[in-house]
Amino acid sequence: MAREVTNHGRSGYRQGCKCEVCRAAKREYMRGWRARQKAAVERTDAPGESASTTPTPAPVAAAGSLDMTAPAGPLEQAFLEDLREPDDRVAFRRHLVGIGRLNARVLDQIGTLDRLDLVSPVQLRQLEVLQRLALLGFAGLRDDDDEGEGDLAADAAAMLADIAQEGGAGGSGWQA
Repeated sequence: MAREVTNHGRSGYRQGCKCEVCRAAKREYMRGWRARQKAAVERTDAPGESASTTPTPAPVAAAGSLDMTAPAGPLEQAFLEDLREPDDRVAFRRHLVGIGRLNARVLDQIGTLDRLDLVSPVQLRQLEVLQRLALLGFAGLRDDDDEGEGDLAADAAAMLADIAQEGGAGGSGWQA
């Protein structure tokens, strides 16, 4: 149901009336609006005047880059000492050790990189790598020589297999 327009002109046009009086009022308003917009653009483009009053920001200094040729820092040294011989049975062991070493190098050089926002994410990634290596094992954790004690990697694999069997009926879809 259309409203009855009592005042013709711009307000009538806004209410939906399209009579000649309302359309003429809208045309006149738009003509003035376009002229005001054009004048405002011409004022900002005037020679010798700045288009904006905001100061130009100073150029951002480039952040340092990771120095791959630098000697190992304290975290990288500790990582390499703790993990001398990854177990041959660890899947992607060289890759995991490489990622762990790179993460340690990043954490050692984080101050020179000027990216303190990376500390927490890199620490979390490093902990994930260390947890995976510890779960899967490396030569320093193997107890093959001791009688009656199993290999930690084998124990972890058995535990994961048990978890997978228990969860198999639930339809998790994951299998060891």
